[in-house]
Order: sequence, then structure tokens, then C-alpha cells
Amino acid sequence: MIKATILAIDDSPETLDILKAALAEDYHLRLTSCAERGLKLAESQHPDLILLDVAMPVMSGYEVCQALKMSPNTEHIPVIMVSAMSEVDDELGGFKFGAVDYIHKPISIPILRARIETQLELAAAKLVLQQEREELEQIVYRMANDPSFDYRFIRHASCSEEINSGDLTLSAFQPDGTQHLMLCDFTGHGLSAAIGIPLVSHVFYSRTQEGVDLANILVEINNLLSKVLPVHIFMALGAVAIDPARSRARVWNCGMEDILLFSSNDDWRHFRSQNLPLGIIVDNILNKPEEVGFTEGQRFYLFTDGITEAIDLSNDRGMFGMARVKKSLVDNITQHETLDGVVDTVTMFINKSKGFDDMTLVELNCSGIQGVCSHGW
Repeated sequence: MIKATILAIDDSPETLDILKAALAEDYHLRLTSCAERGLKLAESQHPDLILLDVAMPVMSGYEVCQALKMSPNTEHIPVIMVSAMSEVDDELGGFKFGAVDYIHKPISIPILRARIETQLELAAAKLVLQQEREELEQIVYRMANDPSFDYRFIRHASCSEEINSGDLTLSAFQPDGTQHLMLCDFTGHGLSAAIGIPLVSHVFYSRTQEGVDLANILVEINNLLSKVLPVHIFMALGAVAIDPARSRARVWNCGMEDILLFSSNDDWRHFRSQNLPLGIIVDNILNKPEEVGFTEGQRFYLFTDGITEAIDLSNDRGMFGMARVKKSLVDNITQHETLDGVVDTVTMFINKSKGFDDMTLVELNCSGIQGVCSHGW
């Protein structure tokens, strides 16, 4: 059996001798009386657990623990503080800076060994869960990025904090040349939001290839999601079907932001939500889609609420909103840029790298001129 490695940082030689006598037989020990050297050893040796004194010269144990938790190389290592300081505030200070346990001096060896074993077992279980999650994330990611996606007449860009998001874009052609486009937005974000994506993707591509009308595909997806997903997870959706002649379209909006049809700088048609999101009610009766004829140069824009509801808290400018979306899209068209530029405008607006909702923007060119896929996907 592989022995776990324990790093002990304590300015008391007597305490280090006690720890060595108590633990050396069952663990690989790294001992140091210097807090700064302890930080370097943690970075280079990657111990399985750290025993850390609180009252030390130069750097206190609290400062060491804070530094450990701020480093991506050591933030995952469990830290047990070992100290003669036994007031409640002392213990709370240790937990505040990220310690998982607090042991009082003089050290009780049986208690110390039991606490160490408990934390090592918890850390091992956490590692297994993390590895399983990463494997599942990779599977869902590969299934979500279906090779059947048809890029003709499509540009799109997206931004998410995690490898998987609750946003999904699907595009395919029926055998007769009818194009189906769907932008989906599951509640939440990350893996839990993405869990329904493989099912939706499979139904969409298989049924479109079979020549099934998009209206019937939406009904099938709704019923499947209603039966399979927990009640708190459902899917807002914007969908467009364009006829083979690319002269008319049918539009469904099920709980999404307004779908926009762009004609010129001042000419926008809004397709507002007229249906519940999918996955809430079995046999949900969808309203008839809105139908529209279009001319050369018109474009549909579909986007998730992560764009319009992006909030700038630092400058008190509120949400990004529909007006800014339209302006950004017009600028994008006139400057012939990729759609990444629009998403970048939103991320600069909120001015933060974490804590934002998934964002996806899709452009569907109505005419026979094919769009160029953005690299933001």
C-alpha cells in the first residue's frame, strides 16, 4: 500500500519530534520549522496533507494557510492546524482561512491519527468524484459537439466558465433542403445544465435527417425532457425552419429572449415568446409558429439571456439589455467582424472573469449567401 505524504510545519522542534515518532512508521513525513520553506515544500512536493502550527515567527499559520489556498497547486491539500491556542476565535480563524480541522496542543496521538485518517479518506473520495466528473464532462462535451452540425448560413459565438454549458446550438437540413436551427438554453449552468443536451441533440439530428417536420420534433423533445429530467431543469428554446427556396421561415420562441429579424439599422422584427419552455409539461401544446417571408440580406439573431441580462455592477450600468445587443450587432455587420466581437463586448461590459451566465449568439443568414462560422464556439 502506498504511504500518504504528510508535511508538518511547526517552529517547535519538540513538536516535530513528537510528530515524527507518532507518524513516521505509517506515513512519508516532510518536516520543517520555517513557514516560508513549508510553502515551497508544499508547492514542490505536493503532500497529501499538511499539519500546520498557528503561532510562528515571520508568517503565522493563518497566513500560510491563506497562501496555500490561493495557489492552484496547493489549494486542494487538506490543512489541519495544530496549536496551543484554544479559544473559539482561534479555531474559527483557522477555518476562515481554509483549514479542514483544528487540533489542540498538547497533542493527543490517537486523536491526531484519527483526524489524519479521516481527512485523507475524505480527500481521496473527493479526488475520485472529481475524476468521475471530469470524465462525464468530456463525454457530454463530445456528445454535445455533434459532427452532424451543418454550418451553412450560420455564424455563432459563445462564452462559458466551464467546459460544458446549458446552451446548445443545433443546425441541420432535411433531405428536401429545409433548414432547421435551434438554440437551446437549459436552466442552470455547467454539467447539471448540460445533462439533457445529448438527448436533445440526438432527437434533433436523427429526426431532421428522417424528414420530420420541426414542429413534431419540438413536441417529441418536450415529452422526452418532461419524463427524463428533474422538475427544476427545463429548456428554453428558439427555433427557425427555412424552406428550401429560402424565401419563408417559421419561428418558434419557447421562453427565450426575443428572436430578432434584421433588415436594416432601424428595421428589426421581434419574435417574442409565446410558449412555455420545453420539459415542463408533458404534451405541452405549442402555439402555431409565426411565419415570415424575407428578402435578400435579412438575418435572424437568436441569443440566450446570458447576453441581455449580463450586469455591470462595478459601474452601475445595469443590464446589457436589448438596445445594446442591437447596436453591437449593427456595428458587427457594418465592420464585417466575427460574432466573437459581440460576445467580447458583453464580457467587457460586465468586467469580470467569473460568475457570469452562459452566453450564446447565433446568426442565421436568410438569403442564399452562406455565413462564415465564428471561432468563438
